[in-house]
Amino acid sequence: MRSLFGFNKAEQAPASPNISEKSATDTSAADTSNESAIPPVLECPGISGPLQEIKALNEDEQKVLERIKSEIPELIKDLPPIDENAKAFVDESVPLDIEGWLTDECIARYIRARKGVYEDTKKALRKTIEWRAATRPHALRPDVVEVENRTGKMYMNGFDKFSRPIIYMYNHRQNTKDADNQIRWVVYTLELCIRHMCPGVEKVTLAIDATNWGFSSSVSVGTAKKFLDILSNHYPERLGRAVVFMPPKFFVAFYSLVSPFIDPVTKAKVAFVNPKEPPTEQTDSSSNSPWIAVEECFDRNCLEKDCY
Repeated sequence: MRSLFGFNKAEQAPASPNISEKSATDTSAADTSNESAIPPVLECPGISGPLQEIKALNEDEQKVLERIKSEIPELIKDLPPIDENAKAFVDESVPLDIEGWLTDECIARYIRARKGVYEDTKKALRKTIEWRAATRPHALRPDVVEVENRTGKMYMNGFDKFSRPIIYMYNHRQNTKDADNQIRWVVYTLELCIRHMCPGVEKVTLAIDATNWGFSSSVSVGTAKKFLDILSNHYPERLGRAVVFMPPKFFVAFYSLVSPFIDPVTKAKVAFVNPKEPPTEQTDSSSNSPWIAVEECFDRNCLEKDCY
């Protein structure tokens, strides 16, 4: 599949303009490069393969689910008003609808993430409910985050073999320095993926292109930490797989050093692939190897060419 933006990997990302800036030269990379681009695939064509199995709640966890459902009126009581700073970035006409967000599937994800502990699950849900009420992540306006995607550094396009939305990430296309708006773009993209999930799908897949990876174009450690905090606290059990394409040797060496300290559940979701190698040459004899065959997660014909 062609890249959504049709960019040349080697081209330099432009400097980030202020969100409010509009000039005669502000045509953006996306506008000038779209002649050869194709529309993004946002609508799931239907379940064509197996769904990723979602672990069913055990008897004790089911009791926690029923208990929390009975306490929803208490959970959503006395919510904070929308944050004054957030008002500049969201469409306030979009309803909050926390009760609609609190589905059985949503509560079950928090239960699994908090190991079935009732108090921890309830606190985590209340924390997210307050966060959603104050920041309105589902109501972020496209014009606010548009600058973040002018170079096509991260966006949803298509679905993997398990019908999970794919978020493509191109480190070398980094074009902004505003950490807060970078986080808003991540949240906007996650919310978009969730809205376009097929019935029975709850997770997303990250396709991370590392062929031009470098420290100079990476987000700051602080921004990365904030992103991981939001993902774990407010989007638990939403990551299906994080697949790194063509990681350089120093990246693999660094991962080998830190992997023993990564949570086993998260570690199991990280994978490396080299699509140019035959599947038999990618599989390590060790069961802990992060290397997988690309076909384990993707249909090659449905991957963007730019991903490798």
